Amino acid sequence: MYDDSIGLRIIEHIAENDLLNDFDQVEAIDLSANVLNLFSYLAETTEKIIIVDTAMMGKAPGEYVFFFPDDVVTEKKLQNFSTHEGDILKVLKLAKDTHHNIPKIEFMGIEPELIKPDCGLSETLKNKIHDYSIAALNRLSL
Repeated sequence: MYDDSIGLRIIEHIAENDLLNDFDQVEAIDLSANVLNLFSYLAETTEKIIIVDTAMMGKAPGEYVFFFPDDVVTEKKLQNFSTHEGDILKVLKLAKDTHHNIPKIEFMGIEPELIKPDCGLSETLKNKIHDYSIAALNRLSL
């Protein structure tokens, strides 16, 4: 869905540019195919998770904001709870309800410019990929 792929594009950028070399014990993972895979990282050894995704926040395209799960509510209308319809906030609620370890979790919401059924990124987001990647990685150290 074009700019909605920003999280995956940031992971690719981090990998292609070896940006994890400066960060000990950090992994960049893609949850877009199955958000339930987040449960694998809700371990006592996980200190912090940054989830990067687009967020319609009324900001200028390309602007980003860090926020906590309790700061927002989901507006997604899902038919069922499945691996094919992802709502990370509902996954986090399920994790809490089932007494999983919940490390500190923050979202990096990036205002999209274009959401459409196509591959790619708008020029606005594409030009900021490196900045987003560094901001997300640096946020882990706070």
